[in-house]
Amino acid sequence: MNTPDLLPDGTKVYWGELPARTRLSKTLEILGETLLTFGVIIGLFVGYKAILQDNQVGEVQTVLAKVYEAEPSKFVAIADVDELADIFAQMYVPRFGENWTRLVAEGTRWHPVLNEIGVGHYRNTQMPGEVGNFAVAGHRGGFGGAFKQIHELRDGDRVYLKTKDMWFVYKYMQTKIVEPTSTGVLNSLPEGLEGASIGGRYMTLTSCTPIFVNTQRIIVWLELEYQSVMTPPEMASHGGN
Repeated sequence: MNTPDLLPDGTKVYWGELPARTRLSKTLEILGETLLTFGVIIGLFVGYKAILQDNQVGEVQTVLAKVYEAEPSKFVAIADVDELADIFAQMYVPRFGENWTRLVAEGTRWHPVLNEIGVGHYRNTQMPGEVGNFAVAGHRGGFGGAFKQIHELRDGDRVYLKTKDMWFVYKYMQTKIVEPTSTGVLNSLPEGLEGASIGGRYMTLTSCTPIFVNTQRIIVWLELEYQSVMTPPEMASHGGN
């Protein structure tokens, strides 16, 4: 018989023998530990993709953009854009950081546009400077996260586009969270844009939200402020055409 435990009131308690562990219980314990380890590995992998890989791919995309910045003749002229991945513009968003820049290419396929180049143009929307809606997309997380900071854009911010022979300056208007089915935000007269009017020249930035969850879309609308063959003074360090 087991030695009893003595309770504070003097009562003796005899505990029964623990049942022997079965092969099933041992197997389940090993399986549980394996799944836990696997979960930790997955967590580390996600962390790698979110931080290290994003930074590495983002740096490659920035270097590619700098090549075009130094040689604007590499851009496909807007009037000649036709093929998937035609690179026709370079984008600067000061709100995203002093050194942030990405190329803009035709189409919104992950490969070879969003994953490798950075920003893609919705092919059924207008081009820079045209009446209507010039709409583009970029990843929020993964593959360089071109639009990772899209939620930070606010009143007074501007987005600059440099093409083969022109600069386009768009001024921030509004941010909105919508469902993936709300494709009207890409219309020539964007649905949901306060103050939108026929004849307006708009730009729409789109990305997935929440970051790494991607159940909705974040939309940022801007309006063309002006276009010029001259480099905007605030962009002087990024060269002219």
